[in-house]
Amino acid sequence: MPDTNDERDTAGGAPAPGEPTADRVRGIFSLIADKYDLFNILSSFGIDRTWRRAAVQAANLKTSSRVLDLCAGTGDLSLALAKQGRPAEVVGTDFVPEMLAVAEQKARGFSGRTKVFFSVADAQDLPFPDSSFDVATVAFGVRNLPDRAANFAEVLRVLKPGGRYVILEFSRPSFAPWRWFYHLYLRVVIPAIGGLLTRDRTSFVYLNDSIRSFPPQAQLAAELRGAGFTAISWEDRTGGIVAIHTAVK
Repeated sequence: MPDTNDERDTAGGAPAPGEPTADRVRGIFSLIADKYDLFNILSSFGIDRTWRRAAVQAANLKTSSRVLDLCAGTGDLSLALAKQGRPAEVVGTDFVPEMLAVAEQKARGFSGRTKVFFSVADAQDLPFPDSSFDVATVAFGVRNLPDRAANFAEVLRVLKPGGRYVILEFSRPSFAPWRWFYHLYLRVVIPAIGGLLTRDRTSFVYLNDSIRSFPPQAQLAAELRGAGFTAISWEDRTGGIVAIHTAVK
């Protein structure tokens, strides 16, 4: 993470509930890495797999595509891109080595034609040349970035002209009764499941807060437009629990 983020973690006092900071995000995900996949399955009833498949479809990959998967975590989207989309290459990055260690272990069982690599990198300060990827993706990671604008600028830089950015992220249901039930589930059930699996309920309270404080669909689209992306659209899944945004350089 850039030094400015780390300074804000310590100099500005305690972060607000749901506010991502470098130290907070790194600390949470380094501790829960070995239980993260099980938590996803239990908390989403396995629906997270269908969300990732939809994100791969939105990426509109070709066999020649070079894909950058940001905030790759334990590698589920990276491997879904390789298995389902079959591009030439997928580079998965994350700034939490413990998460990528799980991803690398899972990738050893992959035998498709796509080359899959993992690398420790900050999605707000990418170590790649300009115009080096056809597609960039991120699943459930944008809301954990202290500086989304920096991420958007970096993605624009490393994408080739016409390249696509696909963002799979928790969002806000528009139907009020469904939104109320969803927020109740986030507030009560998510910390309970996470605490049971990891004995770290506090981290999952943060995850609940981060989801509820993340901008809704239209606002995120406006941020992408302001950053310089075009042809921005989104598709709600599971009644708006998640949304898949696509944007073009």
